[in-house]
Amino acid sequence: MIRECTASGVIDELRAALAADARDESGAALRAVRDLVYELAGARNRDLAVDVLVYATGVAEFDLTSLRDYARKHGLTPEGFRQHVLKLQRRLGLPPRAMQVTDAN
Repeated sequence: MIRECTASGVIDELRAALAADARDESGAALRAVRDLVYELAGARNRDLAVDVLVYATGVAEFDLTSLRDYARKHGLTPEGFRQHVLKLQRRLGLPPRAMQVTDAN
């Protein structure tokens, strides 16, 4: 998992989140990191899981930024990719992104 985070360019964010837990009395940062790691580790298609996570969280530092582009990359319809995103948002308690519905059309 560490290799995948390194390859995806998110290892520094992972380390920062883990370090933040030392200052966070509630342990929220560590719980969030664990949730994300378990989510990615349990995915059958990790490339898709990472892209769904990137889109669901609104991180736009990567090549693709539209739902259509991500869907095309994975051979899905925009609505199919959107359903993956919505499921992940529900599982992780993430707020919905405003552009999902209009972006899928």
